[in-house]
Amino acid sequence: MEIFSDRAFAGKSLLLTGGSSGIGEEIAVQAASLGMRVAFCGRNAEAGARVEARCQGRGLFIRCDLTVPAEIARFVDEAGAFLGGAVDYLVNAAATDSRLGFGDVDAESFASFVDSDLRPAVLVTRAALELLRRGEGKSIVNFGTTNWMIGLAPFTLYGAAKSGLLGFTRALARELGREMIRVNMISPGWIMTEKQLKLYVTEQDKKDLLRDQALPFLLTAEEVVPPLLFLLSEGARGITGQNLIVDGGKRME
Repeated sequence: MEIFSDRAFAGKSLLLTGGSSGIGEEIAVQAASLGMRVAFCGRNAEAGARVEARCQGRGLFIRCDLTVPAEIARFVDEAGAFLGGAVDYLVNAAATDSRLGFGDVDAESFASFVDSDLRPAVLVTRAALELLRRGEGKSIVNFGTTNWMIGLAPFTLYGAAKSGLLGFTRALARELGREMIRVNMISPGWIMTEKQLKLYVTEQDKKDLLRDQALPFLLTAEEVVPPLLFLLSEGARGITGQNLIVDGGKRME
């Protein structure tokens, strides 16, 4: 196994949700730089085109609203054609981390969080299953969060949806394991993406993170991609059904 070789990922295919910004963008660009063909989706056509250009001919952006099942089916069909009819790796990284106090919750808002943060991973994975069966890598990684693990507010609905991903990950790992398809999860802490820095992170937040983390630096998407690549690689061929926390040691288990 050439797991630490520049050739380890060359020629492999990656199906990625949420690749037009943040952590997903870093995944798409780094995967392409390693020789993978990457099909990814997002809602923002301008952002998607920019990321596709950064993939230097190895990426395809497909505009898609993952809350609409018919668009998920179209995304997977178009991605499968671009990737040659097989998928080695599936990464479900799309998410909407909106803030909503529990006093403002109703049935519609609850459904909205499930539709954005839980259902897409299930439906994309189901739609891509035959492509994964034909692939060589046979690895699925779902992106969670540490928010629900430490009880952050006001993230009750977000946490409810994202914690459901862990149950999905573990049950699916058991179900697909006999086919040598591995299913794992990565749960990042507060990652300093452009969106988070622009909309949410304050100087006090940074100080609090540095106080609470074991590691004395703020994490960016660059710290998330290498653990993901490990879980996708042959080096993790004996690992499935696991949740890897990447948060600088704020939460340890």
